[in-house]
Amino acid sequence: MYRKEYINFYGFLGIGQFGGNVTRKFEEANYPCVVANSSIEDLATRDAKNKLHFRNGHGCHKNRKKSKALLKENLEELIDEVRSKMPAITTLFICASSAGGTGSGMLAAVAKILSKQLGINICIVTVLPDKSENFQSYANTVELFQELEKLDCIGATFILDNSKNKDKMKINEIFFTHLDALLANENGGDYGCLDRSEIDNLLATPGMAILSKLGKDNSDKLLVSLVGNNIYAPMEQNKVIRYMGIMSCNTNVELDEIYSQVGTPIDTYIGTNAPSNVCMLAGLTLPKTRLNEIKSMAQTNAEIIKKGIDAANDSLFDDDDMDFLGTFETNSKPVKEEKVSSLDILSEFL
Repeated sequence: MYRKEYINFYGFLGIGQFGGNVTRKFEEANYPCVVANSSIEDLATRDAKNKLHFRNGHGCHKNRKKSKALLKENLEELIDEVRSKMPAITTLFICASSAGGTGSGMLAAVAKILSKQLGINICIVTVLPDKSENFQSYANTVELFQELEKLDCIGATFILDNSKNKDKMKINEIFFTHLDALLANENGGDYGCLDRSEIDNLLATPGMAILSKLGKDNSDKLLVSLVGNNIYAPMEQNKVIRYMGIMSCNTNVELDEIYSQVGTPIDTYIGTNAPSNVCMLAGLTLPKTRLNEIKSMAQTNAEIIKKGIDAANDSLFDDDDMDFLGTFETNSKPVKEEKVSSLDILSEFL
């Protein structure tokens, strides 16, 4: 299948600022894309062919409730935009930040609604905040994943992690090279071919997914790129995995070391004679350890903020009874004399 034919099967919906940024490279590579945002200013920074501004939206300043209210008001327009601009897609990647407002608030609901309305595979692409963020970002992330873990209608979830690289735009670029290489599916030889149906099965597998792409001379670094040196949230150590797909530059693929570290999958799809080494792990457990670290940062920040607010409500001065205005007054206040009868005076001597 030629690239121009299959590229139309994979669409990208970017919601919010991160969604607009991470879909940029995919649109430049001619994948069908729609970019949606509540902020006119954010949309103006994205040179996209298909833009949707949520009516009555002026940005959500990380307010997920405000985002959900805007979605309710603009839901039909969003569904129509995706359906009309991406008529041939079989998989839709919905891209939104976990920490923001517009994207974080809408992501889970949009995924469930479009899965039902379009009847296609839905993949999630999101990003976790790093330690430079604040309470609202951490709290939004926790709330989003509480929603995502309840969904039973989505496929692969790609969780990028801003703590892995100081340059957030670089993370987006690397993710593009990873996913584009997988979707391009350039492989095949006498020793194995990873076909389109196997790629689609990887993408339709629920749970966290991790990708890797390495040059011909770096095949020995594949394991490290999967379990540590990458742009994704750290995988759990429980060795839970459903499927693995590998496109290798070589004709022989050694898997024992990878299995020992990531677990034994239900099946492994192998393609050989590829121009680069590409691997996808599918059906991993969501990153519980990393998410609980974010939850802990939210709780710590909340305690610090509450302590500061409580301190701000204290009286300005500890000694509220001190009378500065009367400090230098020389005339003492007259003491009211009680009337005492002669008999009262006499009683003092009795």
